[in-house]
Amino acid sequence: MVRHRPFDFREQIVFLVHPSTGRRIDLPVLRSPDQGYFVFYVDPRGTPLVVACVQIMSVVPTVHVACPGDVYWCVHKHGSKPHLSKAMSRSIDNTLIMDVALIGTLAVCAEFFGQILIFNIAEMTWRTASCPEWSIKDAHYLVASNGEVVMVSCLRAATGSAFKFFRLDMEALEWSPLDGQELDDTSWFLCKGQSIRVKEEGKRKVYTFGPRRCNDSVTESSDGTNGTICFTGTSGPPTLKTITNIYAYDLVAGTVEAVIPTSIVTEVRRWVQPMHKRYIIQYERKKSRNFTSGMKELV
Repeated sequence: MVRHRPFDFREQIVFLVHPSTGRRIDLPVLRSPDQGYFVFYVDPRGTPLVVACVQIMSVVPTVHVACPGDVYWCVHKHGSKPHLSKAMSRSIDNTLIMDVALIGTLAVCAEFFGQILIFNIAEMTWRTASCPEWSIKDAHYLVASNGEVVMVSCLRAATGSAFKFFRLDMEALEWSPLDGQELDDTSWFLCKGQSIRVKEEGKRKVYTFGPRRCNDSVTESSDGTNGTICFTGTSGPPTLKTITNIYAYDLVAGTVEAVIPTSIVTEVRRWVQPMHKRYIIQYERKKSRNFTSGMKELV
């Protein structure tokens, strides 16, 4: 949980709350003017050991790290900016992190121009790699599941290509595409900083948030499977209210449908993953109370 201190938007109060017991673990006040993606590593019993905040925008890639009981956050900066051409380096002052996924103690970060930055939150060290078939015109999501990281990409605009799926070899730092068989019986829930992969028998779907459906056109990906274009997203601070719906893209039938019959106005949208693997949607400050009854399990 993160909230700004009253009248001081440069300081954020950060704490963890156990969903079953309600136990609260306070972390140091985070003094940073920028937003970040939070990830935390837990032991086999579920006890949080270390929390990392990856800044979305910074001069060089920057991670803030704290453990329960610490009195301040440690700041760890990458030694340099991600590799860019000289022209881009002159025109771009900051590093922009598009998404983050956590595998064990490794925070895998996707940078705007396709650099993959891996920060070990236990050893406080960095590694870098490049992502294949990267385009700044695409939307990119990192999904952590079963001890591996998958990159899902799709075109932002209303005309374009199918969803593409790549798996990262954490040792060799090499990417390989997922074939059609690996995508069978699987659904993908895409959201920046919190994407989820779910085994769902007989399914091959992608779920996204969005203000509207982009387009009904369907294209075919490189492995011969059907795909479809992604949603048109919105940008702005997390307090900006937007019209939101959830769209399900069937990669087998080549169809897209709205999961919720009527869009709602919301400030924050996140996937919530209960222990029993039923997925619901959590919205903050809903437009009307009677919409709560409609938030049933999605899978």
